[in-house]
Amino acid sequence: MATLGRPIATHRASAKAVARGTPLEQAIRDKLEQATGAEAVEVLNESRMHNVPPEAETHFRVVVVSNRFEGANRLQRHRVIHRALADELAGPVHALAIDALTPAEWRARGESRGLSPDCRGGSGFDTAD
Repeated sequence: MATLGRPIATHRASAKAVARGTPLEQAIRDKLEQATGAEAVEVLNESRMHNVPPEAETHFRVVVVSNRFEGANRLQRHRVIHRALADELAGPVHALAIDALTPAEWRARGESRGLSPDCRGGSGFDTAD
């Protein structure tokens, strides 16, 4: 299993956070590898970008590169991932951003993952005028 390259240290995900991994991140990675036979999987905890307590594990982005996605549309690919992570999505994971790509799509994309937009705050920052 290949990794998706050197972690990119940005305001969105520090290299330290990507490198250490938590038990939940590892469980997500293991389930995705098993369900897809992925060539590469990256799990990014993006919770710190949202209105949640420090050290929360509620918002994730996954990048899965697998031949299994050949001929499958976006919805079919997402269903594979949602089935694999059903327990996590029913429990601790509140939001999941998915990049499900074939190896050819990954190469055409320049082997680059997208970045999630910053959280707009939701109800935690809403104010009445």
